[in-house]
Amino acid sequence: MERSTRPSPWWLVGPDLLVGLTVVVSTAWAVASLVDGRSALEAVPAASTVVLTIAAAIVRSRSGLPSRTPVLPPWFVPVVLLGAAAAAVWWGVVDHPADGAGVGVAALVASGPAAAMLAVPLAFRTGASRAARSGVQVTELAVLEATTVVDTLVLAKDGTVTTGDLTVISVDPVEPDHDRNLRWFAGALAKASDQRVDRAVATLSARGRLTDVEVVDGLGVSGSVDRHPVRVGSPHWIGFEAEPTIWTTVGVEVDGRRLGSITVADDVRPDLVRDVGRLRALGLELVLVSADSEARTHHVAQLAGIETVHVTDDAAAVVRELTHAGRRVATAGLTPGHDEALALTTSAGDRPAIVVDDCSPARIADALSLGRGTVGRIRRARTVTAALGIAGLAVAATGLGGPVAAAVVGVCVVVASALVGTSA
Repeated sequence: MERSTRPSPWWLVGPDLLVGLTVVVSTAWAVASLVDGRSALEAVPAASTVVLTIAAAIVRSRSGLPSRTPVLPPWFVPVVLLGAAAAAVWWGVVDHPADGAGVGVAALVASGPAAAMLAVPLAFRTGASRAARSGVQVTELAVLEATTVVDTLVLAKDGTVTTGDLTVISVDPVEPDHDRNLRWFAGALAKASDQRVDRAVATLSARGRLTDVEVVDGLGVSGSVDRHPVRVGSPHWIGFEAEPTIWTTVGVEVDGRRLGSITVADDVRPDLVRDVGRLRALGLELVLVSADSEARTHHVAQLAGIETVHVTDDAAAVVRELTHAGRRVATAGLTPGHDEALALTTSAGDRPAIVVDDCSPARIADALSLGRGTVGRIRRARTVTAALGIAGLAVAATGLGGPVAAAVVGVCVVVASALVGTSA
């Protein structure tokens, strides 16, 4: 998918050349016909071409696509130009130069040049709109094209297969009847801290009256809840030994005595196995990367069904290694400052990104599926537009239809191309 920076030779210029030439030639033909006293119907091709060109230009300008985006096979414009010229020469020799010129103009109009400006932008805009309704934002065609070649997806543990937050998995009071007070005092005090562990504990209760709150770095938080002195933090700080676990346990002390302990763990996405399966169905090899402990990382990987795991704080090195091995890599949750971006590596070394409302496996699968579907629609639009344009050219080149027939054929080419661009 490497993109050349060299300008195209003049004979491979896109449809703008064809559209501009058709407008100029058909208008000139219409003016000459009216001056010569021929039927006003001779002006129909020019009028239809101008109207369709304006409409197509408006659609393209609002589609978000760059003006130089390729919307047709490179051979299309020279084939149409040569075909129209050949038809004009043939009928000019066989019949009359004026008739030859009329056939040449009709051939240009019937090729539906405005369709080239319309179909691909419509296909892109349709795909982008559908993506937006699914929480996926796409702004570049290069991003969509990258989705078709990605074969490896590197996921950061936090924020992708997990929500990035922690959740309470165990509340263990010293005495059974302490359970309610344990939840209340710990949850109320934890609301005063923005640490991940405290945010999880804070979900256990409503807000109480807090005074004298102090966050002790590396240990926990202390203060008074409804005039009761409370501490929530590391077991060592509270004064007891917690049972070994791969997760994080905090102790809770109220009125100078230990009330119990609370254990928090990674908040794993719901329907994780199903959504990971959707990613695999797209032909992706999944890699999980985390700087967390080896035990926690492998536990989450096992829950997700991901076999390839890297415990490292240098995720970029993992991506480089995969890229050098020839893999086409996408990453989720690894872009600094863009936790909601699905970044894709192309063969040219670019890192375009799709912005999603969250980096869950479900949303990533949506983004890649929509991207691939939109690219397929764009490719169909290119193919159909080219095929219909050549068919219209061939029909008009027979010289059997007049200017109105050529205009009708041209409109049909544009309409058909537009329908392909917006089809599912």
